[in-house]
Amino acid sequence: MKKIVRNKNYLQNLANIGLLILFVLIITACSQTETTPANSTQQPTEETTYWPAAGWSTSTPEEQDMDGEKLQQMMDLIDEQGFAYDSVVVVRNGHIVFEQYRNGYSQNRRHHLQSATKSFSSMLIGIAIHEGFIGHVNEKLVDLLPEHPIANMDARKENVTLEHLLTMSDGLDWHELDYPYSDPRNTLGQMWVSDDAVQHVLDQPMVREPGEAWVYNSGTSILLGGILEQATDGDVLSFAREYLFDPIGIGEVYWEKTTGNHYHTDGGLWMTPRDMARFGYLMLNNGTWDGREIVSPEWIEQSSQAHYLTSSGNGYGYQWWTMEHGIYAARGHYEQNIYVIPQADMVVVFTGAVPDDVLHPTDGLTYSYILAACNDLPEDATRQEYDNYGITIEYPAGFSILESPQPGTTSLDNSSGILQLRLDSYPFELIQVMWSEAEPGLDPLVYFDQVIESMLQQSGVEYSPGTSWESTMDRHKVIHQYFDFADHGIQLRGVTGVWYCDETGRVVAFSYATNPEVSDQDLKTRYLEHLDSLACHEVR
Repeated sequence: MKKIVRNKNYLQNLANIGLLILFVLIITACSQTETTPANSTQQPTEETTYWPAAGWSTSTPEEQDMDGEKLQQMMDLIDEQGFAYDSVVVVRNGHIVFEQYRNGYSQNRRHHLQSATKSFSSMLIGIAIHEGFIGHVNEKLVDLLPEHPIANMDARKENVTLEHLLTMSDGLDWHELDYPYSDPRNTLGQMWVSDDAVQHVLDQPMVREPGEAWVYNSGTSILLGGILEQATDGDVLSFAREYLFDPIGIGEVYWEKTTGNHYHTDGGLWMTPRDMARFGYLMLNNGTWDGREIVSPEWIEQSSQAHYLTSSGNGYGYQWWTMEHGIYAARGHYEQNIYVIPQADMVVVFTGAVPDDVLHPTDGLTYSYILAACNDLPEDATRQEYDNYGITIEYPAGFSILESPQPGTTSLDNSSGILQLRLDSYPFELIQVMWSEAEPGLDPLVYFDQVIESMLQQSGVEYSPGTSWESTMDRHKVIHQYFDFADHGIQLRGVTGVWYCDETGRVVAFSYATNPEVSDQDLKTRYLEHLDSLACHEVR
């Protein structure tokens, strides 16, 4: 129901400021991120023998090869920062190993899932196909809703398929993220006050060929509900109860309705966090629950792999968001999230009321604390390596990647370029490497001052240089300097290092920036950890 690319302007400002302050005189929005999400097909290593029948089994983190102290550190951070999370549930190897509630919530209190509802609606379509109510994902929208007259019909709309709806590649003229929900131009807001939500979405004109591009459209989820009603000759909740909720032990739920007496299949579902975890556990086990195939493994595979790259830098499957290392998630506004992590045999649930005026931390908490708490995972589960253009750097999982040519150039190559690694979470982290051809004998400090001066003249950023120091790296003399900056209310702290690489004939600038409250010592530690993993030339 609510937008997924939350607080987009704030993220965009952070990205743009980071690029400016780290010597990049270009404008970059979140929609330009070029992350290639990993294929999230699940490959379980052994058959599940435990199923939460009447209730979940509990275990200590240590009994499931996890560091309980690391998980508690996550909660301490949540409390210190005042993040409005209502629950955190971690399931590993089929057991609840960590469970915390805040703000009056408990195991038995239902929570509004917001747009995480979409992933349930997608699953119900998969079950309807599995049970023979619907043929396949290539069926045409016009054939699936034959009783509805459809306005603005053209050849493009005639070719919209069920899969286009599942992947939000429908091609409809839809403006959900462009304007506030209160703006009359917001298409979702228009749907809320229409006479019939399904009809409202159907009647929208087309602006592109179906399948051409991904655009966030909650209306596709409303159409999934309408299709399910038509195919089963019943209502969504009754179908869900019979074919999904009862078979996997989900208790009482509440499912809101929208206009036209349709179920709110884009964001109206309420259930307990433990039941949210059951749904994730079904996904984790390839659609099978205690010997019963609820939905086909092929459906789980298609749902959890990236069909499109989205404006947030994540991939999008069948109403599921895909991330690095095979992780995928059901996401809802105000931080309702169900993470499925096959490599760790883990399901993670967050619920909350985190407002839009803060940088949402959930992905970072999952990568930096929960996944990092697993003691038995291979190193590449939490770390990954970039190796291109003569630059090698190891960086944490979950970071998005952007490669760019330098301003004034048209191509990215070994002679010049920019690499940016960014975690749009809390703590916000930006790592950037910039390289340029240079003459031998270049004084890095002079170069540093010239670039900063040029940047300030064009950006208007309030830049405050801090103390500096020198060191050596692979025989290179490196000039390091702290900095603080502010722009449009956004404040970050960072460190930049500049050096001349004799082996490649390039000057290299390496920068790290994060939230302003970090201490000098912690900032320097993080900066050096990243810098130590970087190589600017092949070390023989």
